[in-house]
Amino acid sequence: MKKKLFFWGFAALLPLCASAQQTYRELAEEAFRCVEKDSLERAASLFREALKSEPGNAFNAELFAGLGEIARRQGRPAEAIEQYTLSLNLRPKSVATLLARAGSYMETGDERRAYTDYCDVLDLDKDNREALFFRAYINMEQRDYKAARVDYERLLLLDPTHFEARFGLAVLCQKEGRLKEAADLLTTLITSRPQDAMLYAARADVEKEQSAYDLALLDLEEAIRLQPDNAQHYLARASLYAKLGQKKEARASLERAFELGVPRVSLKDFMKGQE
Repeated sequence: MKKKLFFWGFAALLPLCASAQQTYRELAEEAFRCVEKDSLERAASLFREALKSEPGNAFNAELFAGLGEIARRQGRPAEAIEQYTLSLNLRPKSVATLLARAGSYMETGDERRAYTDYCDVLDLDKDNREALFFRAYINMEQRDYKAARVDYERLLLLDPTHFEARFGLAVLCQKEGRLKEAADLLTTLITSRPQDAMLYAARADVEKEQSAYDLALLDLEEAIRLQPDNAQHYLARASLYAKLGQKKEARASLERAFELGVPRVSLKDFMKGQE
């Protein structure tokens, strides 16, 4: 639905004028319809034809953004960035296009440029939830924990039920060494999502840092019960068993992880990696 509003919103902006302008409009509107039908190659061709017919049209920003969206959906984030940039050259304060380009930067691993776009979005819309969340995430990755906390807490003021922000804040607390707070936050999340294996695995990791090994094992068992084909849960359990000196159990968990596709290593090398 969001994409439908995005494209039809652009289409609604196209002007109704003389016959030449009508041709431009018809090309663009057909392109948007093709996008809705997932006829992306046809849509891209129509967008380019419209751009060629009127290279100076003020609404070309929307067409470049459309080409960017097509490239992104087809798994070509670098090309998407180029098209979004052309769009932003014409309309630099488009929040939707800034967010789209930031997302493509994230896909290419260019967090620095994504961060700049998210900051620009927040300059235009200080309560933008997507920008707050991803800026918090990037700040946390860059170990700017104070800035990350400001954005997470701002986002939770706007939306107290925002799951990703609550989980992100729990991870942040763990990174800051606020282990009890992290565990408490994860427990609250588990109460609301008792079937989410990721939450049990995350709490087990915190409990391991707290040296609450029995609790960590219980949480990993629950994560495995809920998600028996996730190799990472078995690796985490093997790591915990190794720390406890339970080599037989560690080897069994490690063997299951190998069966699920983890590259094979010896228990000795695995235990060295846990030090």
